[in-house]
Amino acid sequence: QSPPEGAVGFVGATGPKGEFHGAVAGAEAEASYSDRPLNINQTAQEILDANDPPIRMLWVACKNPFAQDFDRNKMLKAFEKLEMVVCVDQFFNETVQHADIVLPCTTTFEEWNVDSSYWHYWISINEPAIKPMYESKSDLEIATLLSRTINKLEDGSCTFPQEFEPKQWLDKEFNEGMAKMFGISSWEELLDGPRKAIMPSSAAWYDRKFKTPSGKYEFKSELCEKNGHTALPEYKPAAQGKREFHLFTPHVQYGIHSQFINLDWMQVFYPEPFVYLHPDAATQKGIRENSLVKVFNDAGEVELRARITTNVPADFLVMYEAWFPGRKFNVQNLVEDTPADMGLMKTGAPGAAIHSQFADIELISHEGVS
Repeated sequence: QSPPEGAVGFVGATGPKGEFHGAVAGAEAEASYSDRPLNINQTAQEILDANDPPIRMLWVACKNPFAQDFDRNKMLKAFEKLEMVVCVDQFFNETVQHADIVLPCTTTFEEWNVDSSYWHYWISINEPAIKPMYESKSDLEIATLLSRTINKLEDGSCTFPQEFEPKQWLDKEFNEGMAKMFGISSWEELLDGPRKAIMPSSAAWYDRKFKTPSGKYEFKSELCEKNGHTALPEYKPAAQGKREFHLFTPHVQYGIHSQFINLDWMQVFYPEPFVYLHPDAATQKGIRENSLVKVFNDAGEVELRARITTNVPADFLVMYEAWFPGRKFNVQNLVEDTPADMGLMKTGAPGAAIHSQFADIELISHEGVS
């Protein structure tokens, strides 16, 4: 069935559904409407294309689309189409600046949570150090209060829980799989100290069991063929762009996204953004070390200083993804939302071809170059 007017859900087209999907709260029957799945890797394009019905409102939480999503100029057009934008955030970032309503959310100092990390194999408990400041609430509490209000207006219209108790949510979050991985029975044991994941003593697939239909390493994959690819590996030529240089935008060594870059002592190592290019490319474009340059393509442009290095191939430009306080620099200004050829099977929507981007570079000035 078609969704109610303005409904939107950024999940995969055939991907996994949330635990509250499909049934009205407190009832056994299926809801009289369904989610409308949209590809989160093409947020702006999906908002622009959705017209039956159009997306009229966007609720943004735990995300900063203008800093994280692709093609900033397209995102601006998408936000212009929306009638209302609500942002829940801790900071007045660029997305918040485009919101009609801003709701403050709690920080990690004000809420219970179970924390893992990209950086290590440990898990720990986040215990609130202070009570929530002023009217700040956690994203979960805001969601439950919103669900309660919506259901008062129209009973059964929102399937999200209507009650919030932080420790009860932790009980639900800490499942059997997590307990087994960390060798504990409850999150409450983390109050005695963090725990390290119980990892196999050998390398991955040490038992020669693979997560394939056959349980073996598959050179020929019927599952791959079923999902629109070839059963056997075949060579595909590299992506070709209209611009001269292949553009790579990896993580910077000294932080991840916006994390850590604003620390004073980190800025000693990486004080400003640079674009790295090969000496041959620099000579061709008349660029010197520390020249001010413009990197551009159909999606947008950025201005920054150049660094010349043989670590970069002659037909490549490299700009590290990072946030710099007080600067407009953002690599996403040059990253188009080109869909990749994989991702549909697992997430319901194709991934983004982040490493198939192209750009040009030109000299602005040699000002400040010694």
